Amino acid sequence: MRRTLRILLLVVGILALSAAPAAAQPHDDHGGGGGSGDEAGTFNLRHMGNSPKPSAATQSDLAFRGNIAIAGSYDGFRILDITNPSKPTEISRMLCNGAQGDVSIYGNLVFRSIDSPQSSTSCDSTNVTASTPGMFEGIQIFDITDLKNPQKIASVATDCGSHTHTVVPDPKNGRVFLYISSYPLGGAAIGPNCQTPGGFISIVNVPVMNPAAATVSKYFLDPGTEFGNYLGFTFRSCHDISVFTAIKRAAAACLTEGQLWDISNPAAPQFLWRYDNPNIRPENIDLFHSASFSWDGKIVAFGDESGGGGAARCVDPNDNQGRIWFVDAATGAERASFKIPRSEPGTCTMHNFNFVPQKLGRYTLVSSSYTGGTTIVDVNKLLMGHSSAEAELGWRKPEGGNAWSTYWYNGYLYANDIQRGLDVFHYRGGETATAQKQSYSNPQTQEGLLR
Repeated sequence: MRRTLRILLLVVGILALSAAPAAAQPHDDHGGGGGSGDEAGTFNLRHMGNSPKPSAATQSDLAFRGNIAIAGSYDGFRILDITNPSKPTEISRMLCNGAQGDVSIYGNLVFRSIDSPQSSTSCDSTNVTASTPGMFEGIQIFDITDLKNPQKIASVATDCGSHTHTVVPDPKNGRVFLYISSYPLGGAAIGPNCQTPGGFISIVNVPVMNPAAATVSKYFLDPGTEFGNYLGFTFRSCHDISVFTAIKRAAAACLTEGQLWDISNPAAPQFLWRYDNPNIRPENIDLFHSASFSWDGKIVAFGDESGGGGAARCVDPNDNQGRIWFVDAATGAERASFKIPRSEPGTCTMHNFNFVPQKLGRYTLVSSSYTGGTTIVDVNKLLMGHSSAEAELGWRKPEGGNAWSTYWYNGYLYANDIQRGLDVFHYRGGETATAQKQSYSNPQTQEGLLR
C-alpha cells in the first residue's frame, strides 16, 4: 500500500469495535470501486495499453528493472514485459497471500511487504490476527533469476509487519537495507509484537548473496514525533519513507508530520527536521502517506492521503485536504501544494507519485489520485505561485479506474490500478524531453543526483 495510512474506513471501524475478531482483515486503505463515467482526460496524455488484473485481489505498488515491471497485489505479484508499452504482457504470476503486497527490486531479488498477519510463512497461508500463536507478517524475499518461475527464498518477521518498505542499497558491503513502515491500527493488528504506541521503524539488513541470513533492528523515532489518534488508536509511526542515497537523506511520511533524516549511516538514521502542517489533522483521518525528492535534492514532496484512501477528498479542488505539499529540503519551509483541479465525486486523494528524473532544476511530477486518475504536473510553476490548474500539464482517467500508484519510468507513466491492473500512458509534451533513463527503479529509492 507505496505506497500504502491507507484505511478502508468501514473495515477498520468494525475492527476497532472488536478486540479479538475471528479473523484478520487486510489493512486495506483503499476502499470503493472504480470511477464513474467514460474515459476522460487531456489530449496530450495518451492511454497506451493495459494488462488486466488476473484476479479480484487489490493491485498495489510497482517496481521496474530494464524492460520488466513488478506489479504487486494482495495475492502476490506479477512480472510484466513492458518492452512494448502499448502491449504490456504478463511473463509470470507469483501467487502468495497477504496484503499489502508493496514490492521493490534489487538485482534478481524482489521484496514484498506483508501487513496482514498470516497463519504461516508459506504462500498458501490464510489471514489471522496478530495475537495468533506462530503467525507471520513482515518481508518476503523472492528470487526472479528465472522470470517465468519466481522462487520464494526467505521470510523475515518484523514487529507490526510491513505496511510499506524502502530499499536502501549498500553495495560496498554487499547488502541492502529495508526501512519498514507499519503501525498498530485495528484489533487484528494488535498482538504480542505489535502494541501501541508504536514509535519505531524496523530496519532489515539483507546480505545480497545470502538473503535468508537477514537480520532486523529498530530505529526509534525522534521523541518529539507527534502522536496521532486514528479511529480510537493512539500511536506514532511512519507510513512510507523515500531515500536519496546520493545526498544521504531520507524523507519520512510519519502520519501526522513529515520528517527528514540523515542516513550517512543507513543502519542508524538521524533526525534532522520535521514539517508540521496544520492541515494534517488525524481527527479528519488526514495523514502524510508518501514522499519523494526532486532529482537535485532541493525539494521534498509529502503527500496527504486524506480519508485514508476510503473517502471523497477531491469534491472541492480548492480545499486543503488530500494535497501534495512541496517543502524546501534544506530548511523544511513550505513552498507550494497541488491537488487535481477538478471536482471528483469518487474515492479520491493524491496518492503515490514520483518526480521525472531531469537535470537543471526541472521539476515535473506524476501522481495517482485513485478515481481521479493519473496526473502530470509542472512543479516549477507551482513554486512560482501558479495555481494547480495552471500547473497541471495533463491528466487521464480511464473508464472504471482507481489508480493506486502512478510513476514515471523511461518515457512512460505506469499506473497500477486497483480495478484495472497495469495501465500505461504517454505524455506528448516538451516538458519531459530531458528526462533521463534508468536501468531500474524503485520509486521510493533515488540514487544518482541530477543537476
